[in-house]
Amino acid sequence: MAERKIARRGSVRTLAGQLEEGAGQLLKGWKTQARRPDAVGDASYRGLELVHGGLGFAVRSLTRLEKATQPPHRSPKPEPRIPEHHAPARATPPARPASARRVRREARPSAS
Repeated sequence: MAERKIARRGSVRTLAGQLEEGAGQLLKGWKTQARRPDAVGDASYRGLELVHGGLGFAVRSLTRLEKATQPPHRSPKPEPRIPEHHAPARATPPARPASARRVRREARPSAS
């Protein structure tokens, strides 16, 4: 029998919401248990302290890691130079320098 992929819209969001709600209920129960004035309450309280301290350490470490891995600033890349044989045709020819515009009298044939 062939397997089929079934697309369910919003299933990831629904699952994420259910997980968040479940984690909230778990923490609420854990905190309630930590308020008990017996050995179970003491153990729960100590567990919450450890998790809280570990999360604080993780957050600080991740913040430092985030700052350390910030890519350096780069100046904008120059635009690539297009070779002349690929350049678009110009409507007017480029201006020639003044020295090339002078007509040399020696170069003209004489009318004799």
